[in-house]
Amino acid sequence: MISTYFQAEKLGGQIALAVGILACSIGGGVMLGAGAPFYTGLAIPLVIIGFVQIMVGATVARRSDYQAEDLEKLFKNSPQEFREQESKRMELILRNFIRIKWVEVAFIVVGLAIILLNQETNFTKGLGAGLFAQGAIMLLFDFFAEKRGKEYAAFVNNQ
Repeated sequence: MISTYFQAEKLGGQIALAVGILACSIGGGVMLGAGAPFYTGLAIPLVIIGFVQIMVGATVARRSDYQAEDLEKLFKNSPQEFREQESKRMELILRNFIRIKWVEVAFIVVGLAIILLNQETNFTKGLGAGLFAQGAIMLLFDFFAEKRGKEYAAFVNNQ
């Protein structure tokens, strides 16, 4: 279960990294192209949130193999210590998902409000579209990450 969980985390990190690179590429291209104001507004959340996706995705993908290896050894040598350490870590991670989801929902709500309240296709409406899109993508991504985390936490707590 340990290696399965961390392989899924690694894949999730790689997907987040790819989404971030794509978002930054699209946003950067639009900014460099100096297109219509709508697209400039759209580019800002794509680049800023895309950069966060790159950093988080790269970190998770990079550390997953080492983390799995260390935890497999700890589980084999000291199941009690494994349970104590990992249950605390996973409790913190699952608590953080609640905070992160609130931020993502805020991006979605603010983005949608900007889109609906703005009659013109302008910079502000583009900003709202970018916030909405990035919030929705990350909320979906974190839904699956949290689900994996809960399953792994249940495994840890039953050891």
